[in-house]
Amino acid sequence: MKYSIIIPVYNVEKYIDRCLNSILDQSYENYEVIIVNDGSPDNSIDIIKKYTKKDKRFKVFTKENGGLSDARNYGVEQASGDAIVFVDGDDYVNPDLLLRINEEFEISRDIDVVRYQLRLVDDNYNVFEQPGYLVFSNLPSTESYKLLLKNVYVDVAWGYAYRREFFIRNKFKYAKGRIHEDLGLTHLILVKAKNISSIDYVGYNYVQREGSIISTYNRKQNLRKVYDTLFHFDNYIEILENDSSITKENKELLLNHLLLNIISKARVLEGNDIKDYIKELKKRKIYKYFPSATVKDKLRRIVVKDFLKYYLAKNSK
Repeated sequence: MKYSIIIPVYNVEKYIDRCLNSILDQSYENYEVIIVNDGSPDNSIDIIKKYTKKDKRFKVFTKENGGLSDARNYGVEQASGDAIVFVDGDDYVNPDLLLRINEEFEISRDIDVVRYQLRLVDDNYNVFEQPGYLVFSNLPSTESYKLLLKNVYVDVAWGYAYRREFFIRNKFKYAKGRIHEDLGLTHLILVKAKNISSIDYVGYNYVQREGSIISTYNRKQNLRKVYDTLFHFDNYIEILENDSSITKENKELLLNHLLLNIISKARVLEGNDIKDYIKELKKRKIYKYFPSATVKDKLRRIVVKDFLKYYLAKNSK
C-alpha cells in the first residue's frame, strides 16, 4: 500500500524539521508527503523546500490561510495513496509507524481504519504522559467503537490511518473555521467504518508546546471552544437523523459521548456566559437525546434536565 501523509503547516518553523525528519526515518518507504502551507507567515516554507528538493516523495502546496480543517481537506484532495495519515507540523512520528499500520491493513480489505498509540511529550522530547494501550484487530464498527470511547484521546484525527477510498466515498470533510474539528468528524468516520483495528505500537508524539490551543486559556478562547463543540453537536444530530447506514447502537453511543462533551463544557464558563450557554442547551432540549429504554436511562434524562434548571437558576441571580 501507498500512504499519503498530510501535514498542515502554520507557524511551526521551530518544529517542522523534526516532523519531516521523522517521516524520512520511516522504515516503510512507499509513501508521499502532502505538506499544506496554510499561508504561514514565518520561515516554515524555506525549511520545507529543503525536503522537496532532496526527496520527490515530499510535495508542498501553498494556499491562503483557512485554518487547520481547511488545510486537511485540501491535503486529502491532493492525496493519491491507498491510505491517509494526518500529522500536525509541530508533532512527530516514530520510525515503524507506517510499517505497523500496513501490516494491519493487509489482514483484511474490510479494515477501513487503523488506530495506533500515542504519547504526550514536551518540546525537549520528554514524555510526560503515556495513555494506556487499547489493542484489538479487525472488529466491526459497533464493537470497536464501544472500546474506543473508553479512550481519552478518541477524538484526534492524527490517531488513525484511514483507507482513502473509504474516506473519499463518504465525502468526509473537516468543518472549516471551527476548532475541535477532530470531534466534529472523527466519530462519524468511526461509526461508518466497516471494521477497525487498534495496534499496540506507539507511533505518534503529541507535542505540548507553549501557546498552543490546548495550553492557552482565556475567556474568548473558552467561548469559542464551547460554541464550536455545540456546532458539531448540532451537525451530528442532523446527520444521525438522516443517515440510515449508522446502526442504532452506534447512534446512541455517539450521542452519549457528544452530550457529555457539551454538558462538561459549561465548567469553563462563568457568570453570564454560562447562563447564555445553559439557555442554548435548554433550547435544544438536549435531555431528550439520552436513550430511555431502561430505568437507568430515564433517570439520566431527569438528572440532566434538573441539572440544566439548577445551573440556569444559579446563574440568573
